[in-house]
Amino acid sequence: MELEATALPEVVAPVREVLAVARLGGRLFWRDGRAVGGIAALGVCLGAGLPLLIAASLRSRDVDVVLGMHLGMLAMVLTIVATTQTAVTLSTRREMLVLKRLRASGLRGRAIIGGELVNIVTQASLLSAVVSVILYTFTYLPPPELPLLFAACVVAVAGVLALIGVVFSIVTRRPDLNAPATIPFILATTVGAGGYGPFVTGLLPGWVRWTLDLLPTGAMVEISRLAYRGGELTTLTGPVLNLTVWALLGLVAIRLLFRWDPRR
Repeated sequence: MELEATALPEVVAPVREVLAVARLGGRLFWRDGRAVGGIAALGVCLGAGLPLLIAASLRSRDVDVVLGMHLGMLAMVLTIVATTQTAVTLSTRREMLVLKRLRASGLRGRAIIGGELVNIVTQASLLSAVVSVILYTFTYLPPPELPLLFAACVVAVAGVLALIGVVFSIVTRRPDLNAPATIPFILATTVGAGGYGPFVTGLLPGWVRWTLDLLPTGAMVEISRLAYRGGELTTLTGPVLNLTVWALLGLVAIRLLFRWDPRR
């Protein structure tokens, strides 16, 4: 009993630190009306706008086409919100010495980064939910047959993309360079997920399509299609392994390369 009593605080304390940093990041974000409005408008316009136009322009109802556009644009939205925002946020706070001050307060490094990731993954997940509900309401796209699987997929992919955003903040530490640096990655994830339509994807060589399928958003498309259509959960082995490998690579890179001091 004494061992259990002493072990419990050791487990609870890191969780409290992560949640404290997440709340701090959330307050800073939600109090910035321009940032909230800009991300919301961009996310809704990209995530829901194009699928709405495609659904309205089709002469006959084609759920597969609308679903493909939905997942492709959702991949773009998740990449922008999770990867780009994470890179810019961490770089900005590093240059403003916020990260260094948080560490000086006694917080663990993993709690600081983990709290920022929790905050950004929450934002990405909420925006994805808004976009999906808009499409369910104004198009003939039905909700997924396995909604919990779809929700878990969005959260997991957002988390992996946020880890990649931390890596981008390591490679390009200046905040003004982080957003442009992530543009090629955004384009790759969107093309790989079918965000520009099957015609564009069909023009790519086979080896390019295979490479793009290895991105986290490729796994998102596979899991999401299973969530929408239903099927055997045993087919999730490949996509889950994909996300696990990306997460491990991101964690190793952060562990070895992340720096807290600003670049002078």
